[in-house]
Amino acid sequence: MTTVLPSIAALLLGVALLLLGSGLQGTLLGIRGSIEAFSPLVIGIIMTAYYAGFVAGCMFGARMIERVGHIRAFAVFASIASATAVIFPVALDPVSWIVLRAVTGACFAGLYMVIESWLNERIPNEHRGRLLAVYMIVNLSAIAGAQQLLNLADPAGYALFILSSVLVSVALVPVALTTTTVPAAVPTDRMRLSEIYAISPLGVIGALGIGLANGAMWGLIPLAGIQSGLSTPQIATLMSVIVLGGVVFQWPIGRLSDLVDRRHVIIGASLIMAFAGLALFFVSPFDHLSTLALGFVLGGMNLVVYPLCAAHINDRIEHEDLIHASAALLLVFGVGAALGPLLGGVVMQGFGPLSLYVYISFVSFLLVGFGIYRLTVRSATPDSEQVAFEPVGPAPTSPVLDPRIDPEDLESGEYGPVYPSP
Repeated sequence: MTTVLPSIAALLLGVALLLLGSGLQGTLLGIRGSIEAFSPLVIGIIMTAYYAGFVAGCMFGARMIERVGHIRAFAVFASIASATAVIFPVALDPVSWIVLRAVTGACFAGLYMVIESWLNERIPNEHRGRLLAVYMIVNLSAIAGAQQLLNLADPAGYALFILSSVLVSVALVPVALTTTTVPAAVPTDRMRLSEIYAISPLGVIGALGIGLANGAMWGLIPLAGIQSGLSTPQIATLMSVIVLGGVVFQWPIGRLSDLVDRRHVIIGASLIMAFAGLALFFVSPFDHLSTLALGFVLGGMNLVVYPLCAAHINDRIEHEDLIHASAALLLVFGVGAALGPLLGGVVMQGFGPLSLYVYISFVSFLLVGFGIYRLTVRSATPDSEQVAFEPVGPAPTSPVLDPRIDPEDLESGEYGPVYPSP
């Protein structure tokens, strides 16, 4: 492993810089939107545009990479994403922000494709699980660190948008200078979503539900914070703590799910998330320390449910279908994440900023209810058939990086994300 890490260090640095820029921009827009008197519904639509663009980028990004190559495609995506970041404080109207945010989402989908497929090429299968853990730690740590960049300047000015642009631009440097080989191809075979649902209804509904909660959490908690009286440093700390909760809880909860019926762990994590959301509704206006503690729990449970759902589906399918099932799950998550900020914005518009936490709690309770129902209609997967938990995240090429998938299974097809047919 120590011999592999230096060969992917430049790529990991590129990921960290990208996520610093992206993480800063996502939180900053919620705060700046409130300063500009955008309604919660409008900000929800703006945040939804990012995920809609992200899903679209997953579909067309592969064609661009195939046409011009990885380095050139990365340069195009990074340049456009960097340019959009500095346009936000100039074009201060909702329509412009919706378009810019959609373009940003599409570009970041392409950027992740390039880097993650490159990492897949460089990681030997025997080290894949441990290096995936390193990759996830880099991801979450960069997003957590990005929140603290909010403290460097006034969100009402230009400086933070310029900083976000610079970080995305600089991410191009280590990737452009890397000497690693061109990534392997990814097959484009398709698998119907109905087939995946028949195999694991809880896995699919779980991915949809966590997308609904996750999209609203990332897109609207900064807005809820500023509208409920939190300062910018307090919002930055809260968002960092939410991400750190995901870092801390990934492995212990994941390993617990390897030992017991994974559905119980999905239900338990969703139930804890639901109660944490309710508690935040009542506590956050009065006690910031308690808000941070509850945010840590909320983020930890939210960020662990997706890989739990992925593992649950993988328990129930044939090995050769892992790639297609992972891609289908990613698409379901993306749809949920696109709808989450929109629905959360509607709730906040009607019931106030802190009702966002009630919305997250409500979605979590629905997931708990569906999980309990599934327990009554299907028996647990035998221990001998369970696959090991891996902390895979919702990214365009997560099927490629999943250490449960043999890289030899990826060598035969045309490069591109794997999505289910309608």
